Amino acid sequence: MPTNIGIGFSQDRDVELAAQSAAFLSKSNLGTDKIDFTLVFSTVHYPSQQSLPVIRKVLNNTKLIGCSTAGVILSDSIQAHGIGVLTVSSDDIFFGTGSVNDIASQDPHQAASFLAKKSLSDFGQHNRGTFLFFIDGELKNNSSFLKGLQDIFGNVFPIVGAGSSDDFLFENSFQCFEDKSLNDSAVGTLIGGNCHVGVGTRHGWRPLGKPRIIDESEGNIIKRIDGQKAINLYESYLGQDAKELQHNKRGALAILYPLGIHVEGTKEYLLKNAIDILPDGSIVCQGDVPRGSEVHIMIGNKDSCKQAAVEAAQEAQNALLGKQPKLILIIESMARLKLLGRSAFAEINQIKEIFGHSVPIFGMYSNGEISPFQTIEKFKHPHLLNESIIVLGIA
Repeated sequence: MPTNIGIGFSQDRDVELAAQSAAFLSKSNLGTDKIDFTLVFSTVHYPSQQSLPVIRKVLNNTKLIGCSTAGVILSDSIQAHGIGVLTVSSDDIFFGTGSVNDIASQDPHQAASFLAKKSLSDFGQHNRGTFLFFIDGELKNNSSFLKGLQDIFGNVFPIVGAGSSDDFLFENSFQCFEDKSLNDSAVGTLIGGNCHVGVGTRHGWRPLGKPRIIDESEGNIIKRIDGQKAINLYESYLGQDAKELQHNKRGALAILYPLGIHVEGTKEYLLKNAIDILPDGSIVCQGDVPRGSEVHIMIGNKDSCKQAAVEAAQEAQNALLGKQPKLILIIESMARLKLLGRSAFAEINQIKEIFGHSVPIFGMYSNGEISPFQTIEKFKHPHLLNESIIVLGIA
C-alpha cells in the first residue's frame, strides 16, 4: 500500500466540534481507516484536554503526539486560531511514540533517555530515519535533555524538535500524547522504515558590529562579555532602549535582536534568545552558551527571513537525493511569524515552489527549535536554536 497523508483543520468556536471536524476531514483526506500515526497542532484557544479525546475517538485510538502553537502552517494558509490534524497511513514508514512527564523535577538527561527508550521500544526493528519531538517551551534550558537523546540515538542522528508555544503570552503552552494534555513534558516519535529523510535549517539573521567574547558563562547564563556585565552588549547598541529588554524580556527587542554565537571555522551563527535579564546584568539564554565563544547582536529583516526559508528547503531537498517527498513538515520560530506578519505565507509559497505544489505541508510556530546544524565538524550535530526555520522532508 502506498503512503497516504491526510490533513484536516477547523476553527469552529466550539472546541469539541472543531476537534471532530479536523479529525474527520483528516481521515477523509487520508482515504483509509488504517491510521498509523497522528500529529496534532493546536492554538491555545482550544483546550487540549477537551479536544484530544474527541480526535482519538474519531481516529481509532491512533498513536498521537503534538503540541500547542502560535499558528498552524497548512499548504494553503497560516492560521492563528484552530486545530490542525495530520494522519499517516503507510506500509513503508513506521512510527514509535513516547512521552515523559515532570521534566523540571528530575534530571533532564535521564528524562530524555526515558523518552528515547520508550519510543525505541514502540518502534520495533526497522531502519531509523529521524526523531521528532516536542517539549515544553517554557523550560529555560534544554541542553541536557538534548544530550540525553543524543546518548541514545547517536551524536549525528537527525533529531528535530520544537518548544511548544502559545499566542506570545509565554504561559499557557501544552504537549499532546494520545488523549492526554500535558505540561512540563516532552513527547516524541521515532520515524523510519523504508523512507528517506531530508532536513534543512536556516535563520537569515546577520551579525552587527565587531565580535565580542564571552568571558564568563554558566550553562545558559552569560555573565560577562569583554570584561563587562553581559547586558552592556545590548546597551552599547540600543542605548536607553535596552531598558525595554529588561522590563519586557519577550518583547520586540528580544525578537528583533537575538544573540548570535559564532560557529568556529564557519560563517554560521547559532541564534540564542535572551529570555531573562538577571539583576546583576547577566543574560539568560534558551540553551547553553560556552565560555570563550564569539558573540554578536544579530539583525534580520523580512527578505532575509524568506531567503532563509528557501535555503532550508533546498538543503532538505538535496538531502533527499532526488526522492520526491510524501510530506513536508515545517517547524518555525514564532518570532519569525511576528517579524513577517502578513507576508509569512509568502515563504511557504517559496517552499512549495521547490518541492512542488502537490506535496502536503503541515507545520507549527515554536518557542525554540532543535535541528541538525552544520558546524566545523564533517557531520551535522543537533543543536538548540532560536528564530530559525526547519524544513523536514519525508520521502
